[in-house]
Amino acid sequence: MALEKKIEMVADLVEAAKNFFVDLLRPDMTLEKISEVVSPRLDDTIKKYEKNGLTYSAGKFHIKYADEKHFQLEFEMYFQDIEGKWHKCANESDLRDATLLEAGTWKTIQALKTITFPIEKPKSKDDEVLQKDKKLEEYKEAEEAKLLAAPTDIPTASEKTIDIEVEKK
Repeated sequence: MALEKKIEMVADLVEAAKNFFVDLLRPDMTLEKISEVVSPRLDDTIKKYEKNGLTYSAGKFHIKYADEKHFQLEFEMYFQDIEGKWHKCANESDLRDATLLEAGTWKTIQALKTITFPIEKPKSKDDEVLQKDKKLEEYKEAEEAKLLAAPTDIPTASEKTIDIEVEKK
């Protein structure tokens, strides 16, 4: 591979990573919606660099708790060229306001601190690039178990009775 072409390819990787998170999120995002928006962009990045002679190896996409009002998105992907040298394509977003997220999603991020989705190369056109986070799946199962274990014998408003004692004079 000519040195000039290799330098151009690496510069291209850096530029694509820089612009990855621009205009990505809208209000009331869930983890599923974030995945739906990010997955095609990651897939396009993989295809673009494979077309230029790099081979995609592995990667991860992270949603991270930053502080009580912010979160951050981050990804890293690894490619190998025909000479066997490794190239990393990575970026992290600026801090994002937690109000962009649906309330339950924000609580999940606060509880888990980091949610990691492995990035797999799609095998077919409709494959998702982002795979499920095992820690997130376990958290969801635990939350569902809590809901199922919650007492079900709580009276409804129509079943409640109020005892009032009236003092006679």
